[in-house]
Amino acid sequence: MSFTGKTKASTYKDILQLDNSNTGVGTTLATVKDGEGVSSCLAISDDNLLVRPQNDDTANAFDVRSSANAQLLVVDSTNSLIKAGLTQTAVNTQIQHFGFGSGHFLPASTNWHGIPSFGQETQSRLEMGSGSTPNTSLTVSINGDDVVGHIFYVPVNLTIDSCSVWVGADAASGDTVQFSVMSYDIDTSNSSTGGDLSNGAEHCVSPSTITSLGYEQSYFSQLTVSSANVDAGKVIMAFIKSDGTNSDYSVNMNLVYHIR
Repeated sequence: MSFTGKTKASTYKDILQLDNSNTGVGTTLATVKDGEGVSSCLAISDDNLLVRPQNDDTANAFDVRSSANAQLLVVDSTNSLIKAGLTQTAVNTQIQHFGFGSGHFLPASTNWHGIPSFGQETQSRLEMGSGSTPNTSLTVSINGDDVVGHIFYVPVNLTIDSCSVWVGADAASGDTVQFSVMSYDIDTSNSSTGGDLSNGAEHCVSPSTITSLGYEQSYFSQLTVSSANVDAGKVIMAFIKSDGTNSDYSVNMNLVYHIR
């Protein structure tokens, strides 16, 4: 709109101003208002710019776009997220890897087997029951080293965004397999109970089992995130379960998360 040929009475509501006693932009943040005195989400000073919703948080409190209208940078004040790029990924996105190779003879039973969480540990040496989900607790006895090789200790509050897994068999006659990602409280006392796990909760689950998995192909699965938030001080562990021991497996899992 142009003000040409218009009176102040017909345009003043559309004029942005600082309610600052006619002193203009100063050293203190002042809210930008319209000519009717309604506050906007902006406040400015000679050195600062503030964006703060006045009424409701929104997924696009701050939104930077390309000339083609593609979102490049977004501040989501509803979910406390900063997202960037054409895929709108949280800027503090991280990836935790779990995996092992088929040369280490897994599974040895139809129990849930832990999937190691770091590169030096290349085989599953931890079993967590045979129920519909892995056991929700574990008392360390002679397997403290095995526990350490399978945990991802969570140093900050995080939110799981996705979990994907590749799995391959080494025999033609495969089994039916499924996956689970769990969190646990872990005892950090450095006493006789150090490393004990409790209060297990499932966060990612296979949407369906992979049936008769044989070596004729590799299989991909996108796990369902059933509970996204994991608090600092817990550990995250990944597991595989099969209904037989016809084949050994290689597993390559990526857990994508962001800090909250």
